[in-house]
Formats: sequence, structure tokens, C-alpha cells
Amino acid sequence: MDLDGPAHAPPDGITPNFDNPMNRNTFALGILVACVTVTTVCFLMRIYARVYLLRKIQVEEILVVLAYGCYWGSGYTAFAMVETPGYFVHQWDVRRRDFILTNYYVFVFSVCYSFVLPLLKIAILVEWCRLLAPQGLRSRTAFWWGCMVTICIQVIAGIGIMLALNLQCIPHKAIYDLTVPGKCVDLYKIQIVSASVHLTCDAIMLLLPQPVIWTLKMTWRKRLGVSFVFSLGVLACASAALRLDTTVIHANADDPLYSLAPLVLCSMAEMTCGFFIFCLPCIPKIIKETGAIRRIKRVLGMKATATKPSGYSENYGTGVSAYGGASYMMSNNIRREKQKGTESMEYLHEGILEAGGIIRTTHITVTEESRAASDDENKKAACPYISRTHSVE
Repeated sequence: MDLDGPAHAPPDGITPNFDNPMNRNTFALGILVACVTVTTVCFLMRIYARVYLLRKIQVEEILVVLAYGCYWGSGYTAFAMVETPGYFVHQWDVRRRDFILTNYYVFVFSVCYSFVLPLLKIAILVEWCRLLAPQGLRSRTAFWWGCMVTICIQVIAGIGIMLALNLQCIPHKAIYDLTVPGKCVDLYKIQIVSASVHLTCDAIMLLLPQPVIWTLKMTWRKRLGVSFVFSLGVLACASAALRLDTTVIHANADDPLYSLAPLVLCSMAEMTCGFFIFCLPCIPKIIKETGAIRRIKRVLGMKATATKPSGYSENYGTGVSAYGGASYMMSNNIRREKQKGTESMEYLHEGILEAGGIIRTTHITVTEESRAASDDENKKAACPYISRTHSVE
């Protein structure tokens, strides 16, 4: 095999250009930089809000850290492909020896990608169960069982796809090295199964929480707002559908290397959407703690109002994820619904009282003088002296 020859036979009348092939590296580099920037900012916000502000590390944080590490495995190979072979480069403009390296990059990218999405989806579903499925009643709700089934699908499919990717050729090196003879299965089938599973799960996760949201004890406007936040999962569905479409196009393309570029970029965008939607609900907690709203109002000359103290709510600002969610909204509203009912104990539970507010209390004092005075008044029924005090904090 001539390793210096073209990786694909050129069309009639076309001469391969190995030294300076036409490409769209600048366009691809812009998308890659945007993706990793958004992902990193979202990841850091999630860690800052949960670990630093709330001082809480749960299973979701461990899963998202693992997902972020695998994301950079895919990101590294995606950036490496800018240099070799380049994005939107025709396969006949690449030497066979360089195409071997490209195949290796694609293999590593696929393996890391197959870790990222299941980790994110499982983290989302675990957090949803904690937020929307009450302990003690979880096994009785369709929502909880729906989450468990989806988690099982992700685990089983993730393990199966990972094994299929690593066993697609025997020996293993034949997966990416053209010079190694081996027996291989069609990678296209694995890619289609992977894209289909993720698209199906995204659609399920988009619809799964809606019935629960619309039964919450809050105003319809608040329910509508929470439903809208959870509906951000439509971004995940759109990116997964786009990735499935590019996978089909890539499999049937006469120039596989050229059609590989959209597939890689769509996959990066799909992973980025997952991080964005998962970490987005942490933003209100950060804004509240840093006083960003007060600073903006001060700059605009608006009157700044008092903000809630740190530690306002244990769950305030937690994210629900790769598909929307606003536990800070729902935990706040649910707590307030439970607190209504007594006039003298309004919003005094778990630090709900806003700073600068008025604590309304009724103080009843029974003294010996009042008792004696009542006895002197023709033995009327004792009537305790009642004094109302109002304290301002």
C-alpha cells in the first residue's frame, strides 16, 4: 500500500492537492472555540454554585465532572483535526498516512462522546427524582419509574455502544490503521444506533416532567415558567436530530472525509447543549450572591431593593438539567405554599423572611396586678392584660 497516495480516488480531471488543500478551518475553529467556551463557563458556574455557595456535593456533581473530563477528550481530538487533515477537506486531498491519524482521532472522539451524553442524562434524571419525586412515594409514581427506565436505557446502551466501538475490528489496531489487516463490522450501524438512542431519550426527557409540573401547588403563571425552563430540552432534541441527520449523510457520502466535518461539529454542539441546559439554573443563585442585580440597578440609576440572605434555601439555585429545570424556582414556591395559613408565623420557616422585613408577633403577658385588678371589679372574670408588640429587624 502506497501511504503517500491519496486516501480516496479523485474524480476524473481532479489532481490531489496534498500541500494546501481547500478547507474551512476558520469556520470550524470558531464553532469549536464557542462550544468549549460555553461548556467551560457553564461547568464552572455549576461547580461554583453547588460546591462553593451551597457547600454541597452530590452524585450529580461527580457525574458532571466526569462528563466534563470526557468532553475535553472529544474536544482535544476535534481541535487536532484542524491541523490534520482539516475541516471540509476532500478525502483525495489527504495522504493515506495522514488518514490513519484522522481515523485515530475519530475513534477517540467517538469513545469520549459515548461517555459524555449518558453521564449528563443520568445526572439530570437523578436530580429530577430528588426534586420531583417525594421520598417514600417514589415507587408509586409514573414519573419516578420513567426516570428509572430512561437511566437503565442510557446505562445499557452506553455500555453496549462502548463495547461495539472498541470491538468493531479485530485486532483492535485495525479500527484506525489501514495497514493492519483485520475483520471489521460496519461502523455506520453503531453510529445510527447511538444517535437514535440519544434522540429517543431526549424526547422522553422533554415530556417526562411536564405532568408533574402542572400538578404543583403554585399559580399557573409560575407553573408556566417552570414548564418553560424544563422545555429547554427541545435544544437537546434539535441537536440530537441534527446529529442523526448528519450521520445518515456521512454514511452515504461519496466523500466521507468531507462529510465528517459536519458530524464532528454537530456532536460538539450536542454535548455543549447538554452542559448548557444542565448548568443554566445555577445562574440565579450566583446573581443573588454576587449582587449583580443591585450593581446593574445602581448603574442604571434604579432603586435597589434588599436581597435575600445567603443560605436562603437549601436547594436554591440548583440545576435540573440537560434539559431544563429550575429547582430553585420550585423549591421556593412549594415552601411558600406550605407556609401560608397562620397570620403570626408568616414566612418564618427556614430563613424565608426577607432581609429588612417586619416580623409580626403577638406577645401576651399575664401579671399579678392585672389578676388582682380583675378580682376587685366585682369578681369579674379574669381578663389578662394584652399587649401587642411589633419589632422591626
